Amino acid sequence: MTATCLGRRDARPRGGVWRRPEPEPSAARRSACAPRPAMLLLLGLLVLLALLGARRAAAFGAPVPLKRWALSCLLLCHGAWRLRAAGGAPAEPRRPRPLRPDPHAIDSVYFTGFAETNKTFVIARLAKRPDGVCEMWLFLRVDGIGEFEHPQHPNMMVNDESEEIWSGGGLTIEYLEPQTTWKISFDGLLRKGPYRQQWREEDGELVPVKFSFHWENFTEVFNFNVDSHPGTFARAFAQEPWTIEFFHRVKKQREQHFRHEEWGQSVGEIEIENHEKTKVLLKGVRSHSYGIRNWSEIYRYVMILAHFEDGTAAHLTVINLPATTTNLAVGYVFFPDGKKAGIEWSNASLAEMADDGVIKDEYVVSLMAGGKYFDVSATLDKQACPMVYNGLTGSGIFHECIADFQLNGITQGWGLVEFYYRDEAAQPVPNLQLGLKAKGPDLSS
Repeated sequence: MTATCLGRRDARPRGGVWRRPEPEPSAARRSACAPRPAMLLLLGLLVLLALLGARRAAAFGAPVPLKRWALSCLLLCHGAWRLRAAGGAPAEPRRPRPLRPDPHAIDSVYFTGFAETNKTFVIARLAKRPDGVCEMWLFLRVDGIGEFEHPQHPNMMVNDESEEIWSGGGLTIEYLEPQTTWKISFDGLLRKGPYRQQWREEDGELVPVKFSFHWENFTEVFNFNVDSHPGTFARAFAQEPWTIEFFHRVKKQREQHFRHEEWGQSVGEIEIENHEKTKVLLKGVRSHSYGIRNWSEIYRYVMILAHFEDGTAAHLTVINLPATTTNLAVGYVFFPDGKKAGIEWSNASLAEMADDGVIKDEYVVSLMAGGKYFDVSATLDKQACPMVYNGLTGSGIFHECIADFQLNGITQGWGLVEFYYRDEAAQPVPNLQLGLKAKGPDLSS
């Protein structure tokens, strides 16, 4: 292994599993890579442009290319500095992080898994929130048997059942080995589909379900706060009016929420009452986000997650954060050889992706990462597009739409397209009995 100016050692796969690179202990080497005066000059240029004022910056003919160039250079330098700083950061802890003293504090883990030989999939998410509650998603389809969802849905709030692991509503997510292996399990009742698109009083058909998956990564980690390409932020921010307050808002957003992802596969069994056990091998993403997440700060977003048969994996999110940007396209591509690259550019636009609330059957986007262009097409399965309300007030709606993908019109893929809409006229969500319907009979006998 060779030391680098980034203060890390090269990451090598051990036994087919990506592990965290070892930190370089030399403080002298890190200080040798300290920020240069050029970065300070670029920062001064940004301040000068900001002082032009919001009106002039927003006017026709405003210096958008200059703004984009200056911001790209600054973010590139700043990103390199953050990468060096992250080189010596501690590994991801085994247990959930203590929540910050903020009503919007969060520690969320999210898994997807898709079979490549049939229609089976699982989506599981638990997000710790203050006051002993969790946001919980659980959607399942077993090929030849049917679709299932947690009986609490379309509500998503359940009681937080453990401080040591993520657990709520009968769903449990826990570490087995930091950043490489996890266990995802459930034992309780699920409602058999079709998936509900609005709240109804009746329970529906509740079926005892039990599953346990062992998840193991096959890519390294993509850290959105460190690995994202600066060009995509520069392009989005250059379209906005620049003021000193604007940059304070950008800084606040970057410092209060953190997210990283890696891809892997789940191996395990699903047991449904009156059916034989089903063995599964599913491929999908693990996402971990923590810090402060105030959903009211997000107007809407569309997120694409896809894994392709050649080993390529991709994430593209197009998001409207009214405080800083109205159309930010961010994400990454993992290449078949294991290399990763942040998305540099995409033609994806929220205005053209169900802006009227009507989700279409097909979407096509183009993007560039690692110097390569990709065309990604998604064909949505309208029979598998479950939804949940956001929080206790229903202040937003998530649609989790399963899709078949094609990469460059040739390579088949599997994944989902997630749509989020903020609901300005939100009403309290009915039936706030957190998780009481999740418990079912023991299927272990």
